[in-house]
Amino acid sequence: MTGETPDDAAVLEALFGNSPQELFVLDTELRVLRYNRAGRGVSGLSEEDVLGKGWRSSPRGWSRRPLQRLAKEALDTARPVRKRLVRGPSPSDPNLTLTLEMSFFPLAGARPGTPAVVTVVEDVTAGQADADRFAVLSAVHASVGSTLDTPATAGELVQTLVPDFADAAAVDLLDHTGASPVNSPLRRVAFAPRKAERGREEGASRPFPFPTPYTQALNDLRARLVPVASDTEWLATSPEGFAPLVDAGVHSMIVAPLATGEGPLGLLTLYRTRREPFEDADLDVARQIAATAAAHLDNARRYRREHEAAAALHRRLQPHALPDLSAVDADYVYLPEGAGGGWFDVIPLSGTRVALVVGDVAGHGVEAAATMGQLRIALRTLTLQDLETDELLTRMDEVAAHVAETPTATCTGRWPPAPSASTTPCPGGAPWSARDIRRPS
Repeated sequence: MTGETPDDAAVLEALFGNSPQELFVLDTELRVLRYNRAGRGVSGLSEEDVLGKGWRSSPRGWSRRPLQRLAKEALDTARPVRKRLVRGPSPSDPNLTLTLEMSFFPLAGARPGTPAVVTVVEDVTAGQADADRFAVLSAVHASVGSTLDTPATAGELVQTLVPDFADAAAVDLLDHTGASPVNSPLRRVAFAPRKAERGREEGASRPFPFPTPYTQALNDLRARLVPVASDTEWLATSPEGFAPLVDAGVHSMIVAPLATGEGPLGLLTLYRTRREPFEDADLDVARQIAATAAAHLDNARRYRREHEAAAALHRRLQPHALPDLSAVDADYVYLPEGAGGGWFDVIPLSGTRVALVVGDVAGHGVEAAATMGQLRIALRTLTLQDLETDELLTRMDEVAAHVAETPTATCTGRWPPAPSASTTPCPGGAPWSARDIRRPS
């Protein structure tokens, strides 16, 4: 190293002459004292149109007030304002949005008319678009699938995608999977934003017109990017049904099938009315979103089907009516928390005696309901043999050992008076344990 001090003027000349970033030196009134030609806002302008004039660091067509406010913040606080993102229309293509990263560096000792702020502007449109897409994917993974409820899962999906990724989003699910998807009705399960006008109300179920991008996506299970214009041919398949889409100004949409290995579940449709249409990169993101959403929706549907089957089995295995009893008056109210193994029984015995039984098999679903039914039938059969309580429970212990692999069943009951009083515990303990088996004294 020579130890020589760099020539500040030479450094500045190299910087302003070769930097791909836009550079501006402003005075205390935010007038331009120096700039380089990389700036979009000065493209095609002469020096006379720029120097000494109000700051033109933003592309034509942008509002300069937010940018001037940032520069003023740096001046007033004497602190740098770094990497602030601002967005606006591209001067070369009004259908595209530019994203600029702007930094403002105040200069010490500035006086009126002297350099006061250095502004650095960088076009980060492409990189920010990728970051926005990644953020959407992350939000979907974090927010969707918090419950096993189908409408709630679909609602989480559309709320996550609007407005960051799409201006509107819809989830339509097949009423019955396995049938020909092209002619099958689809039910509108979720739509965002709720205030937007739309052709299908939530809960409405009907097929999509054929041929349209919707039916094509259901048929070949391929996501597609679809440009939309008022004269687009497939809109004619249902002019009235698609009128809200045209009236809303939708010009770009993505139709992505929601499918598993067993076939289609429905469709995720994304709509844009903003300046920039969907791109191929957005289509790739939509495919990943649809795959994630389909897995959650499939889990929710499977849970609902199992829950409904378990609830039906549970109802079928419960007593449908109480027997006529001469010794006692019996009534009941049954409020199950879910479809599982809770059960009760009223069993007439000889000599006007009655056995009252309440049992529970831990867990929910078809397996718990089926185990409950087996244990209830076994207990009824043994009770009708007029066994002593301890012998009856011993037999139930043996039955439960063959029915339930884990100690998950409990029973509470009242048996008629017998010569001995007090509590009789369940012999053997698991897998069938007796709780509060009392004989009235």
